[in-house]
Amino acid sequence: MEINLNPGRVSDSGTSQPIARGPSTPSTSEATGLPHERTQALEQSLRDASQVRPEVVARAKALVNDVQYPPQEILDRISTLLALHIK
Repeated sequence: MEINLNPGRVSDSGTSQPIARGPSTPSTSEATGLPHERTQALEQSLRDASQVRPEVVARAKALVNDVQYPPQEILDRISTLLALHIK
């Protein structure tokens, strides 16, 4: 069985045809049905949103400095799972 992951590509035998493309997708405001101003405001707020959350960074730093993290029980469970799936 052969699976062609790119059906629009012309094969060596020349028997396949490219896929016909439909009309282009509408602009963001047309696709969502939102007024253009609301769409622009939403896109601007997404651009302005911080990708870094200080409370999460502080928790990560605390966990890195904790010699008891991760707990030994978790390490044992992970090692057991890995051992079970070794081929």
